[in-house]
Formats: sequence, structure tokens, C-alpha cells
Amino acid sequence: MRRQDVKKTMKVLAATMLCTGAFALTSFAGSWVNDANGWWYNYGNGNWPSSSWQWIDGNNDGIAECYYFDRMGYCMMNATTLDGYQVNGSGAWVENGVVQTRNMGSGQAGNGAQNTSQSSSQNNDQSGGKSSKQGGLTLFNANSLLNYNVEREDSLVSNRENKSYTKCFKFWPGEYIEFDNSAGYTHLKATVFPAKGSWNESDRILLQVLSGEDEEFYVTQDIYYDTKAFDIDVDISGYEKVRIKAISVNNAAYVGLANARFE
Repeated sequence: MRRQDVKKTMKVLAATMLCTGAFALTSFAGSWVNDANGWWYNYGNGNWPSSSWQWIDGNNDGIAECYYFDRMGYCMMNATTLDGYQVNGSGAWVENGVVQTRNMGSGQAGNGAQNTSQSSSQNNDQSGGKSSKQGGLTLFNANSLLNYNVEREDSLVSNRENKSYTKCFKFWPGEYIEFDNSAGYTHLKATVFPAKGSWNESDRILLQVLSGEDEEFYVTQDIYYDTKAFDIDVDISGYEKVRIKAISVNNAAYVGLANARFE
């Protein structure tokens, strides 16, 4: 079992890696937009970020700041994010009062943004933090160590986007499934979404990731009936058993987990 101080240090390091990952050469002609509920970022292609950190060069000066967008797509300001980091009155990530920035580099003029899960993956590749295993393990096809009522579904549909996902796990609050990680994989990756047909507006669910000793080391954002599907990338380094469990915050509904894999 990990010591709490080590876990805290690793969390800070992970956040630093997440928000300082290298940019790809892509850029988006996006713009900031505000309405009665706050500020959000329009990529210009019908999409906007939500439930994620994003590097954005909003004023086209070649320097990007890191912003957190909530589940409805609004930029958090003057707040502590769900993962415990501070953003200032403009929404930018700050450490000890200093705005954290990223030079977008040559050839990236224009408004730019990148999902931090992609940034983190690129940073891991460049720093030698790749998984110790090649190819990965698709959990849908793997035998579980424990399974308390979690169903495997060939396909599930997301409640908000009405999009079909294949090779899914379906969780009701209180249900869990546990997999062996003695092979030493370092990441659990998957897409999470409210499964269509079981949700009311008052329902609110979480997914936890725990060790075999029932020690929680990751928890998702709150999942509502209108939550967009989102990706998770969880550091499972050092855990020989990994358990995924659904928890009710209010009422109950099904949560889908698609393309779950160890890498």
C-alpha cells in the first residue's frame, strides 16, 4: 500500500506532466464566448471542451495558458478544480500565484488548444514514461479476478450524444469489477458515459478506481444524465490489482465504460 505523502507527491507530478505536455502541430481557429452562465471556448467546428484541462492561446500571442472546463463546458474561475488545483479570475492555472504558461512554438500561430489527456500521453512518450508492456490489454476480453454484477455488453448507447460504443462494461451503483495487473501495466484508459435509458435529472453517479486492498486512488467527476462521454487515463503504476466501482451520490442509474484497457 502506498504512503499518503508519496501519493500526494505523485499527484502533483502527474498534474505538472498533464499541464506541461508538448503540443502537437495542430491548431484550432477557436474563440472565447460568454453568456449568462459564464465563459466557454468555441473551437469553431461545432465542438467545445468540457470536463477537462486545455491549453489555449486565446489572444494569439504564441503563449498558451491552461484552463479547466466543467461538465457543462464553462471555464472555472477563482476556484479550486475537482482535481485540487487553483485557477485565477481569468480561469488560468496558477501555482503560488504564478500563471503557468506554455510556448506554442513556431508554426502554431492562431488560437490553439489541446486536450490534456493527449498532452500527457505525448509527454510520457518523450520522457521515457511508456508502459512497461507493449500492446496493452483489452479488459473486455480479459478474465476478471472479481466481478460483483458488472455486465459486459457488446454495445451501449450514451445518454446525451446518443452514440453507440462497443465492448462495454455496464455499472449500477455498488457494482464493481477487479482485474489482475501483475504484468505491470501503468495506465488504465477508457471512455465513461451515462448509459441511455436509465437516467433521471436528479441522478448522480461516480466511478472509482481502487487497489485490491480497496484503497481509492482515482475518482471521476460527477456523472449526470446530460454528461458528455469523457476519457479517463489513470496511473495504475505499482498496483497489482485494479478495481473499478460505481458509487451513487444521488439515486441510481447505469454508467457505461467503453474501450477499457491497460497500457
